[in-house]
Amino acid sequence: MNGEQAGVQAGQAGAGEPPVLCLDVRRVLDGVPLLPVRAEFRFEVSSPMLVSVTLTPCRGRGVTWRISRELLYLGLYEESGEGDVQAWPVRDEAGETTSWLLLESKTSSAVFELPVAEVEEWLDATYELVPEAAEAHALDWDAFLGELQDAGGRSGD
Repeated sequence: MNGEQAGVQAGQAGAGEPPVLCLDVRRVLDGVPLLPVRAEFRFEVSSPMLVSVTLTPCRGRGVTWRISRELLYLGLYEESGEGDVQAWPVRDEAGETTSWLLLESKTSSAVFELPVAEVEEWLDATYELVPEAAEAHALDWDAFLGELQDAGGRSGD
């Protein structure tokens, strides 16, 4: 990842953890990516099946979603997910491919446009730390289930 790219920053991470990926993404309204939103992607080796994404609009509080790492990766190139979290590739007017991420709760929904190259590079770094085949062995099941139970799959900051 190029840390000099506009809107992209790599944050600090602990030993054995990939850096935090900070991106300026856009919320999609009526099929058009418009509203800027700050997105921070985090990965923890102790919970390798999940990626935490904190979305913070220019004004207002951020919200954190815990998303399947596999769902997010697949959604860069094909339709992925069902229900509350879905991702799929979209070709923009310039012919570039982006990925759209749909997040739905009981009270609202939002779609965000993600840059494929930056998210893929960051996800590849997570798979270098914990390959997909090793996820089940690396997972602290008690902590994982406790976190899901406490957060209900997502939490506000």
